[in-house]
Amino acid sequence: MNNKVKYSIAFLLILSVVLVFFIVKNTRFSSKAEIFKTAVYQTNAGFGYSISYNDKLLIKQDYIPTIQSNQSFCTYQDAEKVANLVKKKLNNNINPKITLLELKQLGIQLNCIN
Repeated sequence: MNNKVKYSIAFLLILSVVLVFFIVKNTRFSSKAEIFKTAVYQTNAGFGYSISYNDKLLIKQDYIPTIQSNQSFCTYQDAEKVANLVKKKLNNNINPKITLLELKQLGIQLNCIN
């Protein structure tokens, strides 16, 4: 084979690899973490969070989950921590239910008066 044919084959191989890379990079399954989006918002009594899936509201949580009373999150950071945990569970196809133990592990304040 002459050099012209070798260079042509090498160029086509490189072009193919680059094309496959961009196709894989731009597919939905490769950016799954980007599909779920969290937002923290202020409520009348504190903070809540929402989670959207492909820009459609999936979860709107005005109150701290799991506890008996309808208590909003005391701080923006607390709502954000729980929202991120729920998002992580959703991304891993795990039931997004939050337990009291998880709230304690995250250091979530359950009573805003203290």
